[in-house]
Amino acid sequence: MQYSRYINLSFAVAGIIAFVLFHKTTALLLDTFEVSDTLIIGDALRLSQVIGFALALGLTLYGWKRADVQQWASEIAVELSKVTWPQWPETKQHTLVVIVFSLVLSGILAIFDFFWKWLTDLILL
Repeated sequence: MQYSRYINLSFAVAGIIAFVLFHKTTALLLDTFEVSDTLIIGDALRLSQVIGFALALGLTLYGWKRADVQQWASEIAVELSKVTWPQWPETKQHTLVVIVFSLVLSGILAIFDFFWKWLTDLILL
């Protein structure tokens, strides 16, 4: 499998994201139920961090060990390798088009908004 390095890296990134989410959720739950988020090692490690890490590690390893998840990740990597990514000049041009279009559309909506405000004030006053 030629994309295993990228697949493993994506599992590691997903594990880090899961850790942050589980840590914050655990800290919020502990605070909601007025349970102390005790310090475990000095000022560096809290109970919510340990619980978040354990949950994230368990979820990441569970996903990594499953054959169907590995197959799914491999299919995603193969499909992403087929994508033709735009070059930098093309990206800058398309970004400029999106910005200009957004500004023009915002201007048109502002004109409609001012018109309807004027019309509403005229009718109601």
